[in-house]
Parts: sequence; structure tokens; C-alpha cells
Amino acid sequence: MTEKLRVEADGHILRMAFARPEKKNAVDMTMLVALAEAYTRLDHDPALRCGVVYGEGPVFTAGLDLAAVLPRFVAEGPSAYLADGRIDPFGLYGPPCRKPVVVAAHGRCYTVGLELTLAADLCVAARGTVFGQQEVTRGIFPFGGATLRLPAVVGWHAAMKAMLAGDTFTAEEAAAMGLVQTLADPGAHVDAALALAGRVAANAPLAVQAALKNARMARSAGFEAARDDLIAAGRVLATSRDAREGMLSLMEKRRAVFTGE
Repeated sequence: MTEKLRVEADGHILRMAFARPEKKNAVDMTMLVALAEAYTRLDHDPALRCGVVYGEGPVFTAGLDLAAVLPRFVAEGPSAYLADGRIDPFGLYGPPCRKPVVVAAHGRCYTVGLELTLAADLCVAARGTVFGQQEVTRGIFPFGGATLRLPAVVGWHAAMKAMLAGDTFTAEEAAAMGLVQTLADPGAHVDAALALAGRVAANAPLAVQAALKNARMARSAGFEAARDDLIAAGRVLATSRDAREGMLSLMEKRRAVFTGE
């Protein structure tokens, strides 16, 4: 990938770490390209079942490296970081990853970091983490999905306070609003995220992906579209080896071992 994004398979989990601490993990175009490649690897590799994104150093990310990203994004649009066939970490300009992603935030989680969190499926945050969507204080506005997702997650007025006033909010406030699912002690947030990802990865991969797909469908296409998909998706899963393993393990009173088949 790149020395600015460390990517490593850890069993069924793909670890993706921002590794530019000297720049407060400011995300430049090289990192965006590498992140898209990492999400594509997670999506395509059957051995991988869940991803975890975190940052090395004192903060998750202070946001975009605007001088490096903005001119190219204005000139080229999403193709500046998203090659044909690549998975879009933001799930906006290309297909989203079909497998769950957990964000582990600490220190600061600003702009692009918050948008990655909104695009992900679960968030673990160290206590005291500060979240911010402050593009308007720099003369631009969020173009990574915050305008689409933040109001739905935290409520209209809280989202407008963050996006229009540029106000920050804490991990504790984010947990109360539903953005953060797990609070961890500072320094323990990555282990907590890996533990959560491990619980996800221990479940039947096809079932996890089907549940995620249907929930996203309900959010994007509406209740009826998701409802109509339930029976067809359920029939496919019912014929899988993992469904049989789930029933056998229940009858035999043992832990199921799923293979994703």
C-alpha cells in the first residue's frame, strides 16, 4: 500500500492504520488511494470478514490534507482516488464494501475521519475523543457524505450545529447520539475495536453480509424494497453450509464454526 497507511491481515480481520502521525494523520491523496485499495481487498478476499480502521500516534486524523487533496478532487472528481472497480471507503462514488468496517477513533476525528466513521458500520472511541465536521471554517463544505449521513445519525439540529457552526463534540456526546457504540479507555480503543470486529468475524459471513446489505437497502431504497428482499435473501442463506452448521451446533450444544459457504 503506502507507508502512510499500514494494512495487515489479522486472522479474519483487516487492520488499516493511518501512519502519518507527524502530520496528525492528515489524509492526502496517496492515503485515499491506499484506503480504497484496502477496502477492495477486504471486500474481495473471502478469508477476510471485517475491517478495522484506526490511527497511529496521538490522533485518529485531524482531517484532510487540503492542499494535497482539494485541487485534484476539484479537477478530477472521485477518479482522483477511486480507480475503476475499486471499493469506495465513503460508499458515495463507487460501490461500498460488502463487509462490516469498524472505526476506532481517538484524540481527534475531524472532517474526513468523521465521514469515514459515518460510512462505516460500527465505531469505538477512546474517551475524550473530539469529533468535528469543520469544512465551512475553511471555505468549503463536506463532500465525503456528512451532509447525507450525519443528520440521520445524530439528528438534524446536532448535525447542523456541527456542519454550519463548525462546533465539535466529544466521544461521550457521540455515544449519547448513537454515533459511537463503544467507549474505551484512552489507549485501549484499538483492542476494543479488534474485539468487536472479532465477534462480528466469528459469525456466519454470508449471514452478516446479508444483514448488512438489507439494512443498507432499507436506509437507501426504503422499507418496502428491503422488505421485498428479505424472503429471497433468506432462501439463499437457508441452503448454505453455514446455515446447516448453525443448526447442527445448536442441536449439539457447541460453538459453530463458519466457513462462509
